[in-house]
Amino acid sequence: MNTRDLAYFAQLVELRNFTQVAAHFGVTQPTITLALKRLEDEFDARLIHRDTSHTRLTVTTAGRQLYQHAQAITRELALAHTEIDHLREEKIRFGLPPIIGNYYFPKIAAKLVTVGLTEQLVTQGGGSGTLLTMVQNGSLDIALLGHSGPLSAPGLTVTQLAQAPFRIVVPAGHPLAQQKSLAFTALADQPFVVLDEGYVHARAFRWFTQTAGVRPNIVYRSNDVGVVKQMIKQGVGIGFLTQIAITAADGLVAIPIAQTDQPRFTISVARRTEQVMTPLLTTFADLLTHSQK
Repeated sequence: MNTRDLAYFAQLVELRNFTQVAAHFGVTQPTITLALKRLEDEFDARLIHRDTSHTRLTVTTAGRQLYQHAQAITRELALAHTEIDHLREEKIRFGLPPIIGNYYFPKIAAKLVTVGLTEQLVTQGGGSGTLLTMVQNGSLDIALLGHSGPLSAPGLTVTQLAQAPFRIVVPAGHPLAQQKSLAFTALADQPFVVLDEGYVHARAFRWFTQTAGVRPNIVYRSNDVGVVKQMIKQGVGIGFLTQIAITAADGLVAIPIAQTDQPRFTISVARRTEQVMTPLLTTFADLLTHSQK
């Protein structure tokens, strides 16, 4: 079977037009017609029904079934190309979210220098959700990811490395700064400066507010942790951050949240289970996994 025929067929199911599919691939319309015929002969089934005027296409039940498999095969082939290209380059494409990169990864960096791995890393920043997708589609070999609940994704090997609580963050002179703990029910009228939806914090923040039955007053969102901390320090609003992101130099007070069974900011290392582990990648994965032991 020609895998190109499957690509033509999948596009035909999506566009329902032979001319448009031919233009998409830069081939002639008869090429698409012949590809369809080969597939129908291969499976001994009608895949596409065309009315007598050929103006309307209907995908048969068999065609819909083949379309599901064609999509999976196409994804796997694309992933194979990506992974083999990466093997030739002898580099490790590594996903690193900003909070983990700024406040957690430096503890590991010295070990990377010791074993001579820093020059082999091609680091990609971004939110954990985006980086997770990149690991899944083969754009990244491995990533450190933040999450606030169980991280379970098909086809991935995930190893948990560390956890830290979420905190309410205020300036040192704020009226709430002396509190030993705070409940979200007491913060309904407080203005919040928070990280945007690209961060794990957004999901955890929703958990806390929904559990408390509070509709938060969010006055500003940012994708930059440094900006959020500066705005908190300037009194624009109080914040919601993991303890990992707060340092003594920030001049901020991190207050525990009074809530049972609350989610925690969790750091894990993730890679594709079926990925062939080169010696270089094995060394790096082992270093990340055992760095806290």
